[in-house]
Amino acid sequence: MTLILSLYLSWIVLAKANFLYGFWYDYAGISEHIDHYAPKNRFRHDFETTDAQTRKALFAGIVKAIHHQGHGLQSLTYQDRTKTIDIPLLHSAEIVHLTDVAKLIELLKKLGWGVLFIWGALSIYRLRSRQPFPSPQKGLLNVTFSLFILAIPIAIFGAQKVFYQLHIWVFPADHHWFFYYQDSLMSTMMKAPDLFAYISISLLVLGILLFILIVKLFHALNRIHLSKINS
Repeated sequence: MTLILSLYLSWIVLAKANFLYGFWYDYAGISEHIDHYAPKNRFRHDFETTDAQTRKALFAGIVKAIHHQGHGLQSLTYQDRTKTIDIPLLHSAEIVHLTDVAKLIELLKKLGWGVLFIWGALSIYRLRSRQPFPSPQKGLLNVTFSLFILAIPIAIFGAQKVFYQLHIWVFPADHHWFFYYQDSLMSTMMKAPDLFAYISISLLVLGILLFILIVKLFHALNRIHLSKINS
């Protein structure tokens, strides 16, 4: 439960930082990817003429919208090469998909708050009843085992197939979630699915760091609590 909470907190932190899109844009080839595929888009034009600041701002707008029930997706625009016409970034199918993502995030928020409540109640109980907390070493061993179990389907089927299958299970069957680069500036500017792999790694690394921090914090609180009782 602490690991799940740590990953949830990791999501919150990274969402505030737009999932490090600015970093990945500069160092993961996203800029070059946009410059290559944007001119081939069949629904939108001139996106290749936008600058890095505009692209990063549009991604930040998407992140903000999906964390606020999808509000604001339709208002995301960029200017054509003449800087006189505002062009909508997203077409209808993309908006539908991102709205589905927003609904999923709302559900995960509620689950996250539920985990936090249960975790807090259990932690207070363990502190008051003076039950020992697992050591950081044992905690990391449990995390490693859990990640190993989760990695089995990825190793067997491949990350892309697992990623696609999760989309099939999660999103409505009649809603598009797969978009070719030539049909979607959303997919192009995210260099999907590459960006999702980078985000997943970031979430995992930060989540494990937060897990270690939380475990050490509660060991410290436990020692303080016991010292007060003994004194």
